[in-house]
Amino acid sequence: MQPRRLFIADPGLTGLLGHHLGYSQSVAEAALRVGIAPVVLAGEGFAGLIAGGAIPSRATFRARYRNTGGGGAARRLLFAAASHLPNALAGVVAPPLRLLRQRLAGQIASDTFAAELATVLTAEAADASDAVVLHTVSAANLFGMLEVPAPEMVGEIWLVLRRAPEEMDLDDAAPQPILQLLVRLASRFGERLVLFADTEPLAAIFHTATGLPVAPVPLPIVIPDVPARPGRVRPNVVFAGGARGEKGYRYLPAAIAACRDRARFTVQAGTIGPNDDPLVQRAHRALQRMAGPDLILIEGGLDPEAYLALLADADLLFLPYDAAAYGPRSSGILGEALALGIPAVVPSGCWMADAAGEDRAVLIRPDRPPAAALDAALQRLPALTEAAQAGAPAWRARHNPNSLLGAFLAGATPPKVAVD
Repeated sequence: MQPRRLFIADPGLTGLLGHHLGYSQSVAEAALRVGIAPVVLAGEGFAGLIAGGAIPSRATFRARYRNTGGGGAARRLLFAAASHLPNALAGVVAPPLRLLRQRLAGQIASDTFAAELATVLTAEAADASDAVVLHTVSAANLFGMLEVPAPEMVGEIWLVLRRAPEEMDLDDAAPQPILQLLVRLASRFGERLVLFADTEPLAAIFHTATGLPVAPVPLPIVIPDVPARPGRVRPNVVFAGGARGEKGYRYLPAAIAACRDRARFTVQAGTIGPNDDPLVQRAHRALQRMAGPDLILIEGGLDPEAYLALLADADLLFLPYDAAAYGPRSSGILGEALALGIPAVVPSGCWMADAAGEDRAVLIRPDRPPAAALDAALQRLPALTEAAQAGAPAWRARHNPNSLLGAFLAGATPPKVAVD
């Protein structure tokens, strides 16, 4: 049954940059195209027009999607000091600092997401003809939904699971494991709660562990029409999406130094400060020293148009992510690269490797440095590019906002009054 309105609740949407905006806006536009009225519920302080003002938004949530960016002066001192240690020692010190930061961040305050969602649904006079989509929320965000909103306030809640259970239980965890929490939420909301995951492996993990139905859904990728261009003598290798420890930012200086005689590089680092991972800080200083005509370092955010232009100008994506951290998780950047027909260097043993395949990507093996995979990719680049361009139309046909909304609607069930 098609809802009358779709409330897209995204506590991580705080500005007009990044994948939060892209996901929320693309789903809203797809809803508008089929006659569903979308309303985007964003983080407190969100100010800006979505789709030129065609889609209404409400700055709703004081709750955050992830609280692990905090930590105050103590964190800044510890991380900054660790970033100046010798490389091997910094690599030993950084993981326990990250773990401590994650655990402390989860204890800062009780999460207010559910109460704030209930308040705005009441103000909007939401009822069983409406639906809510939660496409990027933490376990902490979800925990309050054991109490509010009342099940009858909406027809359905479409929840997209995008991280593995063990990751959700570490980073912004709920007071109980996410798998138990999902079972309790399913008991409270009944068939009004519909579970999805944005990869097939994630869907299988959550279904097996909870016994609840979990349907895989495509990524809502929107990319510009980019004409094919002939290969360049010095291809442009791009690292995009911002510097984080799990994205393997620390590997960039060595990999670029090993291959800069055969390629030029563009690195979108974002803003790096003393609160960032020590290994990220250390790598970033090295990249600042290396920057020049063949290494462009972007130290700030990019609006959606500039970000897509950056990807479209790439000949190869270098994504030396932590395979264990990503595991069954999707990567929006890899999804966009495959839609654009751009090959990539990605870690083996995770969803990224399965999605790209070895005809469109070179895999980083656990026993070899990422620089070796980048070198191999540059040697194979014409064949990789040909395969990536050939596979792009099928990828775009599957992974787009219309397909995602169709999967949401297909997975939805007629609302029934649930018994808690």
